[in-house]
Amino acid sequence: MNSNLAKLVTLSLSLLSVLAIATEAAPQSGEHYMMDGKPVPRSFFDAGQLVNEGTNLLRANRNQEASVKLQQAIAIAPDFAEAHHNYGLALAKLGKVPSAVEQFQLALKLKPNLDTSWLSLGGLYQSTGRVEDAIKTYKEFLTRFPNNRDAPKVASLVQGLQKEFASESKQSIAAASWLAPAAEASADDYLADVTRRGTMRWPAERMPIKVYLQSADKVPGFDPKFETILKKSFDDWAQASDGLVKFEFVTSPTQADIDVSWTSDSAKFANSAEAGETRLTSNKFGILHGVIQLLTVPLIPGILVTANRIRMISLHEIGHVLGLTGHTSNPDDAMFYSATIMDQWRTLSPRDAKTIIRLYSTNRSSPQKDGP
Repeated sequence: MNSNLAKLVTLSLSLLSVLAIATEAAPQSGEHYMMDGKPVPRSFFDAGQLVNEGTNLLRANRNQEASVKLQQAIAIAPDFAEAHHNYGLALAKLGKVPSAVEQFQLALKLKPNLDTSWLSLGGLYQSTGRVEDAIKTYKEFLTRFPNNRDAPKVASLVQGLQKEFASESKQSIAAASWLAPAAEASADDYLADVTRRGTMRWPAERMPIKVYLQSADKVPGFDPKFETILKKSFDDWAQASDGLVKFEFVTSPTQADIDVSWTSDSAKFANSAEAGETRLTSNKFGILHGVIQLLTVPLIPGILVTANRIRMISLHEIGHVLGLTGHTSNPDDAMFYSATIMDQWRTLSPRDAKTIIRLYSTNRSSPQKDGP
């Protein structure tokens, strides 16, 4: 059997960081205030305490409450760069993107050497589809802070983003000779965007596709509700396909067409900046087998692994395993190339549904023959 193994490097995470501020109590014998070991005005000291409170709320994913505290800090000390940074992160997680960009830019105007603000601004551009701005900002970070501990991860991100940006400007990409041609562009879906390397799908006679979920009870960071979210994500893709795709969960890996596992080690992925990875084995008759791995722990401090993020990553990786092997540049699509900063529940859009229906529409009338 002539088969091919494709590794899909998927869903890169934006690099953002929450800044904590160290404050020391004022001595009883005078009005002297310290922050990070340096004397500061009373306004900065009071604002620093509010920033710390806001930081703790951000880490608990209580983003609206955090934004209130951080806004209060800025009102007390408008020149406090770190307060602007954390307020920007709170706004980003609440979906207030233009205001978040403004806060990161203010932080950098006040303190150009604030490395985390360069990272966060680049991450915000990345997660909203502003690829050129993200690349430019990340490169500025690498120029300014070449020895930063996150520099290798940022360099990897830049490489991936440049690849995504380059692929958008090309009509086609070299594909395996036996793959069906890429889909033609349509205004109603994004199938052409995600099949640039060629088109493949699960044959109709393989339905329902059998899915095995490996036990993750001993994986750090795993929560049983993650599996519930994953199953719902499979069900939602099936429903979106109008019955063209069906899944069945099985109890043995020997029965499985798709194996799903959880890991707390991002080093297992081809790109350590990824939150999930999918591998497909296929031949000229279609997809033969799929493997999905999902990350259970935060890649970046301050960006928690919440139910909403597991939902987003699950929908994305399931799209890959169904044959949506590329990415789009539209943040509203399940197959957008980056995880978004917003911590909100994701549903499949009409474009997602039309894309999967179009990919599998040939299965309705002309089932493919299985390979030997």
